[in-house]
Amino acid sequence: MTLRHCISALLIVILGASPVLAAPKSKAPQATEAPAGDSGPMAVLEDIEQGWTASDADLILRHFGSNKVTIVIDGSGPGGSYSKDQGYYVFKELFKATTTKKFVFVQVRNSSEPGAATFAIAERRYQRKDDGRQIKDKVYISLHAERSDASGRWVIDEIKSIR
Repeated sequence: MTLRHCISALLIVILGASPVLAAPKSKAPQATEAPAGDSGPMAVLEDIEQGWTASDADLILRHFGSNKVTIVIDGSGPGGSYSKDQGYYVFKELFKATTTKKFVFVQVRNSSEPGAATFAIAERRYQRKDDGRQIKDKVYISLHAERSDASGRWVIDEIKSIR
């Protein structure tokens, strides 16, 4: 009788635990902000390049800091200074109106001096969805290390397209 109780208890424990063990692992939700210890301006530029290519505004917006960002992009309407929330709508409208065919950084000026900004230029080719025209331009991005927290994470200052 004792052996039967031990086996029954063991089966109850195994069967009770099996849904937990068999449950699929869920994906972690995407972070809306860059990790505190990001590896510097090059990691930010990689996110911007990937976000622009995939029309994923969140990858770009995660690098907005506490200050507004100056955005003047051909195809997105009038330019100005935008908070992260406002920038979301700027990029959503841009990606709704255009299809990015190419977005690649071709020049990066990364200063090793503390407090200096990083500047990058990307070649962009996109197609307008309203008339199908393909347009080439260059996108100028400037970044700085935000000093509001101890990590000094890199954030976007300015995004401008240049023809």
